[in-house]
Order: sequence, then structure tokens, then C-alpha cells
Amino acid sequence: MENQFVLAEQLKAGNEEALRRLFVTYYPSLCLFAVNYLKDDGEAADVVQDCFIKYWECHSGFDDLPKIRSYLYTVVRNACLNILRNDKHRSKCLEYWEKEETYLDLVIEEEALRMFYAAVDRLPAQSKRVIQLALDGLSNEKIAEELGISKNTVHMLKKIAYRKLKEMLREYYYLVFLFLS
Repeated sequence: MENQFVLAEQLKAGNEEALRRLFVTYYPSLCLFAVNYLKDDGEAADVVQDCFIKYWECHSGFDDLPKIRSYLYTVVRNACLNILRNDKHRSKCLEYWEKEETYLDLVIEEEALRMFYAAVDRLPAQSKRVIQLALDGLSNEKIAEELGISKNTVHMLKKIAYRKLKEMLREYYYLVFLFLS
């Protein structure tokens, strides 16, 4: 993502293009986060969209991206808990989801996934495709068939991609092994 300070300043100033970039960056991980609570993709998407609307109504009060991100996750969590409280069939789960540890674990997981997939997106096209297929559970043989290349080429592309991912995520290198093992 672009310079976080610049993006935060643009958001604070009311720049709608900056809001679009923020939305594109965080919408998928916030939706996954909400789905963990609600178990319904459509309902989760609605909650996240509402969350961005609430953020935009008070955007000028945020000075930096970590505060914005924290706000977004907190609003999504609270909205999900409110839905669970009001739904008698799902209220049994409420005690589990209200635990602070559960919330923090989910936030960390979703942020780690977002960073990992952003790094995968920066790989060269063929390496990116090989890694995506590997993440889908395909063997080297199946990947080779899918892409019309040799198994050795798949192996080499994976090796190069892992090296590049390790470099891109050097501060978070454990993510490479977490998602690719």
C-alpha cells in the first residue's frame, strides 16, 4: 500500500479517491472478519459497507492509518455482535465472540492474510499463478497440467516465488511458511 501517512492525510482531508483505495485494500479482510462472526457472506458484506459509511461520516477525526484500521475492525465487530444479540438462533455464540482474545486473534489473522495476499499479487504473473494454484491445494503435477508447463518448471517457479515472498515479507517471513506449508 502507498505511504500510510499520505493516505491518512488524504482521508482526513476528505479525498474520495483515497477512500476508494482504503476500501479496496481493507474490504476483503473485513468481510472475512465479519463472516467469522455471522457465517453469512451477504450479511457480512452489508456490515462492512455500513462500517465504511460510518467511518466516512467521521473521517476527519483520524490522524493515522492504524487508528483508521482499528476503528474499522471495532465497528465491524460491534455491528456483528449486535446482530448476534438480536438473533435468538445465533445468540448462543455471543459469549465466545465477545471474548477479547477471540477478537484480537481474528484481527491478526485477517491482517496477516491481507499482507500475504498483497505480496502474492506483486509476484511476476506466472509465479503468482503457480502460488495461487498451490494455495488452492493443487499438486505440482496438476499445476503443470493447468498451465501447460513441466513439473520442473512449476518446482522452479515455486522456489523463486518463495524466495521473493520471503524477501517481501522479511519482517513477517513466518507468514510464508504458515500459508504455504
